[in-house]
Amino acid sequence: MKRREFLATGIGTLAVAAAMQQHLRGDGALAAGLPALDDLPSPMTTTLNIKPVMTNIVHTGVWEGPCRWRGASVEEEKAGAQQSFARWSADLRNSELGQRADVRCLEPAQILFDESFVVPQAEWDKLTPDAAETDAFFLHPAGSSVSAFEIGDRFGKPILLKGLGCRNADIAAYTKSKGNEALVAADDREFSHLLSLLQARKVFRQTRVLFPTDRGLPAACSVGSIWDLDGLKERLGVEVKTVSYEQLSGEMERVLDDAAAKQDARRTAEQLVNNADRSFVDQKHVERSLLFYRAVRNLMARHGCNAFTIECFEFCSSQLPDRWQITPCLIHSLQRDLGHASSCEADLGSLLAMRMLMSVAARSCHQGNSDPRSADAFRINHSVPARKMNGFDQPDLPYQLGRFVAKGWGTKMVVDFMSQAEKTVTVARVDPSATKLLVLRGELVGASGWNQDLIGCSVEALIRPPAGRLDEFLRKRLEYGNHLQWVYGDWTESVRQLGEMLGLQVEVIA
Repeated sequence: MKRREFLATGIGTLAVAAAMQQHLRGDGALAAGLPALDDLPSPMTTTLNIKPVMTNIVHTGVWEGPCRWRGASVEEEKAGAQQSFARWSADLRNSELGQRADVRCLEPAQILFDESFVVPQAEWDKLTPDAAETDAFFLHPAGSSVSAFEIGDRFGKPILLKGLGCRNADIAAYTKSKGNEALVAADDREFSHLLSLLQARKVFRQTRVLFPTDRGLPAACSVGSIWDLDGLKERLGVEVKTVSYEQLSGEMERVLDDAAAKQDARRTAEQLVNNADRSFVDQKHVERSLLFYRAVRNLMARHGCNAFTIECFEFCSSQLPDRWQITPCLIHSLQRDLGHASSCEADLGSLLAMRMLMSVAARSCHQGNSDPRSADAFRINHSVPARKMNGFDQPDLPYQLGRFVAKGWGTKMVVDFMSQAEKTVTVARVDPSATKLLVLRGELVGASGWNQDLIGCSVEALIRPPAGRLDEFLRKRLEYGNHLQWVYGDWTESVRQLGEMLGLQVEVIA
């Protein structure tokens, strides 16, 4: 998707939101070919709560002057303010703000003050009941500028304004100078865009990652992950919940003894195999991977998590994968198709990039190792593509099922990336300090893995950066790390804006 198409629909959520709600909840799990194993809500169904507020001045008497060139009685002025608020409130119900599936428009409020420009406590009390759940205030600042600033400042929330007129410029400049957040849209289209960015940021800040490990971080192999977990939570709101391998094993063994779970896994494995373009793996191994999927999802629900990662080398060395005849590959693919960030090798920098890309593009990602492959291209290679890479509201991509190990188990998905009409892609990664974001717009120029019975990480996308910038991009990885995420379409500007809204330093190669 090109930038002009993106701007016409916000971040894709206008067309996608309602379908996402249906796809990612309730029967949507079955429709996606997954077992009805749990009711773990998708992060993509997170609702943004917007509180509309109109401010108005009602003078205590009648006079004229430099700020009041036509006098009116107190009663006339108050009646005019009430009529204006009623019209605005009615318009809101019929606007995008009142119609979007991913936005909850809270009850509009009107704040009145007199020529002292001091908001009375009784007026502040109108905002208090919704303050805790309000994510941002949408303001219609009539009567003064300072009251609009005070609303955001008092409750510690962003303020949204529409229009590039003098008053909004005044309010935004002062608000930002005070270290608060003011977002100003030029028109309805940009307003939609800002709503989508705010929703994506809310999703990001609610990320809770389940990480089974006995070793912790840094990982034995993928050392370039984010390592300061306390700082990650404090600055970005992202929490990592570690559980021991003993807990993971206990849950997996419980699932393996659960007759109903095995029946669900058998039914769903049959669906996945039958719907596959081709399968190089026995159905019994698909069933095993689905039982592990259930165990992981159970642990995620138990610990309040909506994202997942596991370090492949530590996991492999435990010999649990060999005992259970599974690898994490299929889990990552299935979870991404439900809107959950699920990343290989305990790489949190890659996981957070995935979270951003999936939120802004409303589609699944592919992750992998990054290596130079020619004079003008590099590869991204891991066996974790997904069926919803064209969009969560779009039909599944054709897929094949493969094996990860020579003995035949370790179910993985394969997608023919080059079969899609879209060839522009967006690539991203967060650095190990979780302070910087690297974004690349590239062109998909090759792929491998389709129709091949390959083991290991063998689903590859070949990507060409902008002309003359391959070496620059490859060297930037020395600061950011290895694993990269990519999605179809040009989302570079959207990801840049989201990264800056999160307080990240963003570097874009486009």
